Amino acid sequence: MCLRPLSGLKATLAKGEPMQPEITIHDYPCGSGKTTAMIKSFKEDRKYLVILPLLSEVDRVVETATKVRFSQPSENDNEAGTKEASLEEMLLTGQNIATTHSLHQRLVSMARRGLLDDYDIIIDEVPEVVRSVTSKTETSIEEFYIKAGYITVDQPSGLVSSTYRWRSMRDVVDDTLDDQILSYANTGCLYLLGGRFFIWAMPRDLLVAGRTTTIMTYKSEGSLLSSYLCKVKVPAKVANDNFKEESFRQAARELIDVQDIPAISKLKLSYSGQETGLSKAAYRKAMVNGLKNLRGRKLKDVPAQNILITCVKAGWYKNGNEKVAGPFASGSKLFQGANWIPNTTRGTNDYMHCSHLIYLYDQHVNPVVARWLEDSTGAFNDAYALTELIQWVWRSRVRRGEAITLYLPSPRMRELFEEWLAG
Repeated sequence: MCLRPLSGLKATLAKGEPMQPEITIHDYPCGSGKTTAMIKSFKEDRKYLVILPLLSEVDRVVETATKVRFSQPSENDNEAGTKEASLEEMLLTGQNIATTHSLHQRLVSMARRGLLDDYDIIIDEVPEVVRSVTSKTETSIEEFYIKAGYITVDQPSGLVSSTYRWRSMRDVVDDTLDDQILSYANTGCLYLLGGRFFIWAMPRDLLVAGRTTTIMTYKSEGSLLSSYLCKVKVPAKVANDNFKEESFRQAARELIDVQDIPAISKLKLSYSGQETGLSKAAYRKAMVNGLKNLRGRKLKDVPAQNILITCVKAGWYKNGNEKVAGPFASGSKLFQGANWIPNTTRGTNDYMHCSHLIYLYDQHVNPVVARWLEDSTGAFNDAYALTELIQWVWRSRVRRGEAITLYLPSPRMRELFEEWLAG
């Protein structure tokens, strides 16, 4: 791990490391008041750029920050008619800004031009730092992209750059070449792995931009950010509180009743397992029957609106249409009324009323991403799975100290969670 606790900072400084780490991670339990404390900490003589998961959280900062005035980017306040242009104008005029993670990735060019240099940057929840974009055959990439002169690939980093040839001929070759690759390559954030996998990664200079950078999260050791910081050699210090951690876990032990769904527990519940299962009648039938029996027996007296569930989106919604039940939802008696959310949902209080949770994943790091990060150990994979699960569970009413029932059909996820509860 490249993350280090504040308590161990003096020892590392003595070895000649940077006097001030680039990034501070506030690693405190879900619902411990990180956002409230942030709002109270604002000072009039500083400039802030606050990155939040949802617009509702942006509104909260804008409306409740009393010491300093915040603005949020709007497509209606500039001639270009884009939030990106609005954000740039606010930076140029030195305003305090609250915006969402979706705009964070568009700050790359602004960071490289120094527009963030005198800002205190605060990011609520770990930002997306790396993802798999697409893959093609090695022959295709070599013949049609590299030898044809449309991209160059730096060695050994694998950084992909578009050439003037592709940029100038974009409209001519868009029926043959993948325009998504061009768009990512133009930002300087695209890498080629193993000759066939394209990876997007947040530029190092965006992470270290700003006067200070603070990231607020929980269990950062299980985030992709931790491995990414190691890969790009960005030092970070972690502020945490062992007393709060143990109190949080003790409360969780008392509030969470962990249950199995036997009819589903033998299915492969990884993302790829569910994707493959969508095309198999036996898999779909087992999933639907398991959920249907759960709804008809243990959940028969639970209002549907109090049920929270996650699985692959294509399993819950047919062809992405949120009004039509997908293969796992159709016949489950849960589609009408229950709350489906992505397993990556962060930083929202919209589901704080939910009392019964169904987590259908056996969570793993994307193997392509793990390979690029050079961190595919079982220990990190388990830490990642636990972090993702905890963040998802704390979208529910357990966040406000009320009991919940958590259904974990994956034996591995159930074991990881119960081990964590036991300390």
